[in-house]
Amino acid sequence: MSRRPPVPTPRAGFTLLEMIVVMMIVFTMAAVVAPRFSDSFPSLQVRSAADRLFAWSGKARAEAALTGCRHRLVLDPVNKTFWIAWESKPHREPGKFERLTGAWDLETLPGEVVFDVPKGFEPDPDAPATLYLEFDPDGSAVEASVDVANDRGDRRTLRVAAATGAVSIENPDDPDAEKKP
Repeated sequence: MSRRPPVPTPRAGFTLLEMIVVMMIVFTMAAVVAPRFSDSFPSLQVRSAADRLFAWSGKARAEAALTGCRHRLVLDPVNKTFWIAWESKPHREPGKFERLTGAWDLETLPGEVVFDVPKGFEPDPDAPATLYLEFDPDGSAVEASVDVANDRGDRRTLRVAAATGAVSIENPDDPDAEKKP
């Protein structure tokens, strides 16, 4: 009788490739679920809304400087929405503003978040419920601010500097934490 060679016993554990695939799946799921989960917390809703308003005001300022046309950041406090409007034909139709289309068309504040104490924003004569902040073709604007807040006391303030139009976000709870472009 001849002896057979011993059959190697399989080693327990995972290969590096299997671990990488599992980690990729976990990170992908986290990236999809985390933003939706974070919007359920009131303080994160205020922070998220302020960050979006910051991005939109920066976009309006940059587009005004790039295109040489006036742009407006428009707030509708009643419907809790905001958007960017621009003067598409300043020489043929001065003062006629159109809403930007595409990804920058319209944004809605989440949950119980509201605009609070807007300063420096002008009432729109065509739509009295809306307010706007105008960025000139050089990117400048008047001094303005608006609070993004909820009824739990969470608050962030968007500020636009006079003359330069520089935009920043201030957290009243942390005066050292400020966002600038």
